[in-house]
Amino acid sequence: MTSTPRLDSLTAGGTDRVPARIRLADDNLLTVMTRPGADLAEEVFLFPGLTAPDTQAWENEDSIELFLTDNVDSGTLFLDVPVQAIRALIEQHSGEHEDQEGDPAPQSPGAADGNESADVIAARALAAWGVTVDRDGDDGDTWLDISRDQSDEGTPSMESEPYAVLYLYNEARDEITVTRPPAQGDRWRVVVCYDTHERTLMTRPADRIGECAEAVAEWVTDPRA
Repeated sequence: MTSTPRLDSLTAGGTDRVPARIRLADDNLLTVMTRPGADLAEEVFLFPGLTAPDTQAWENEDSIELFLTDNVDSGTLFLDVPVQAIRALIEQHSGEHEDQEGDPAPQSPGAADGNESADVIAARALAAWGVTVDRDGDDGDTWLDISRDQSDEGTPSMESEPYAVLYLYNEARDEITVTRPPAQGDRWRVVVCYDTHERTLMTRPADRIGECAEAVAEWVTDPRA
């Protein structure tokens, strides 16, 4: 039996223009976006902690896209990566994890370097579900915009399509933000919006971003939402 059954399945059937997550045996994560039967994956995103080999197969790094979406600290994006190179990378990490639906052992906010901002933490959690975000803000507040149609690029059109926003709020500080590390008293809030209507989808303590990311992923993919 191959050590990369999920990669084999994704490359055979394609990912329908949406990044698909692969969890490795050592709990590292990557996502791939590919067409059915293609020898090259259009995009491969490596989460922090996973480093690409210094070979020609991984030379097409798209750092500009990550910079434009404020995700430069949340991982590394590569374009047109040979499937065989992805398979070799996975095998270097002992293959794929048996539980592809599960998440790596949770870390407290900012555990990677002790000072990660909320937008980096949230972008990484959402990317694990194949969801991309754009940072936005106004009058001192900052938040993350999430388009319902993940095939769209850039900030969603707030007048014509559903979208969600994710941010930390702190009642004591009267603050809405994603540009600093989570702090005592912060809570994540997910709000879904359409035109002038909005509703709170979920609120969670600052150390439970994984639950918010899962809820957003379900909202993005649920046709009844």
